[in-house]
Amino acid sequence: MSGTIGPYKFTLFVAGKSPNSQLAQDNLNHICSEYLRVWNCKVTIVDVQKDFQKALDYDILVTPTLIVEGPRGRSTIIGNLSQIDSVLVTLGCD
Repeated sequence: MSGTIGPYKFTLFVAGKSPNSQLAQDNLNHICSEYLRVWNCKVTIVDVQKDFQKALDYDILVTPTLIVEGPRGRSTIIGNLSQIDSVLVTLGCD
């Protein structure tokens, strides 16, 4: 994978400690540490069970959902981020 330009701001919406939410967090950590410069990643986790208003503010209907703000603008990725190649293409690491 080619290098990327940062920084990235990630907002990951999860539903408590559900398996898919935990997997999404783990996959995002892996992506930041393995493919992006970790210091170029600002990650915010929003638990919609505790902060439902923020989910409404971002029009989040499904969890896990990742909002990416980076060099390519703003993108939304739905799911547990297990399709890492697809996530990397969205991030511009293709």
